[in-house]
Amino acid sequence: MQAATTGRLLAERPLPATLRHVELARQRYPQLAATYLAAMWDGDPLADAFVADVPRLGHGRAMRMLRTACREGIGAVPDAPDSLRALFAQLDATPEWVDLEGIDRAGAHLGRYTRQAGIVLGAASLVSGYANSAASRPLEMTGRYIENAGMRTIEVASWLVAANAQGGLSRFADGFELTVRVRVIHALVRRSLLDDDAWDLAAWGVPICQSYLAYTLVEFCLIPLRGMRAIGAPYRPEEQAAYYARWRYLGHLLGIDPALLPTDEAEQEALEGIYLLTRPPVDEYCRELVGAIGSDFLVPEIEQLVPPVLHPVAPTVVAALERVFIGDAIADELGIADTRLKHAVRAAGPVLGAVNAALDRLPPTLGPRTRRGERYREAQDARLRARYGVQHDLVDASPGGGRPHPARG
Repeated sequence: MQAATTGRLLAERPLPATLRHVELARQRYPQLAATYLAAMWDGDPLADAFVADVPRLGHGRAMRMLRTACREGIGAVPDAPDSLRALFAQLDATPEWVDLEGIDRAGAHLGRYTRQAGIVLGAASLVSGYANSAASRPLEMTGRYIENAGMRTIEVASWLVAANAQGGLSRFADGFELTVRVRVIHALVRRSLLDDDAWDLAAWGVPICQSYLAYTLVEFCLIPLRGMRAIGAPYRPEEQAAYYARWRYLGHLLGIDPALLPTDEAEQEALEGIYLLTRPPVDEYCRELVGAIGSDFLVPEIEQLVPPVLHPVAPTVVAALERVFIGDAIADELGIADTRLKHAVRAAGPVLGAVNAALDRLPPTLGPRTRRGERYREAQDARLRARYGVQHDLVDASPGGGRPHPARG
């Protein structure tokens, strides 16, 4: 993370009332705390400025401009507002520290662990993000996630698969576009909630603030890497380094301020530490979110992996995995059932990890395992989309019906 260079991030402001252990955070993280805490009041100025122009442009027209600029370049949008040009000036200025070819080369065989990665996404990444009532509040207020946790998971996976694909972050690739659209979706939700009297600014800070945006990298990088090791699917050192490098660039594309953008594992761990220390307490909606993703998505997925006779134990397996991934203290807060099976999962991880690490040292195995993983991912994607009736990628492209979402206009 770079040192903050503007008074905006370091200015003294009243802190959101729901934060906890603030003084302890300042003691433990003396350099990071000032930036992290002040950023509770910061959104994404470039994306927010474009979204401020959306009512004047019309939602549909504005979103078409955005997609055209992603797919063909801002020059292909002659009537683009200054706000969209400013946004793409930042997006098109690739930082000098980005080496996409090296990232792709080191991550060519990540797909060999597709099965495990899907479980970790649901039971570790998404669940960890729900253990914060302020960060989860935008999901509650925009609706639809409790009702269809499967759809939410497919949408997140659509983005992650595209962003992690070979060449996925090159300038005109799908992963680049989806990441930019995620950024604008955040800004659309932020503007909608700031205009909503139900949003308690003093209690929660700015919706989808810079601090919680930065935690997105922990949620989808540090935590998955840790979770994969825990269940015996460890990536090789060069793959892990590339994973952090990829997510650093993704953070840049998502509009995370350089002062909060972690560059490596140690900086992600520091960000996770201050987040966990200060996060607002879990509320009932957080518990409902976790329950929904378990019952509507994770349990059916575990049932797909075991014989029918074992389907009754699938909820216990999910609870055990969640406890291994996020720890007993947070699992207790989220109301995740405790189970002795967690001990078996923890014990099995190192054994499976040793077997997979031995296979990884045999280069001829990597290609076939990766292709097998990719075939599994494609089959799973088709099955899940059929099951949940999902044909779109992100929420901004979802069909109408149900509760309106700010990203759909």
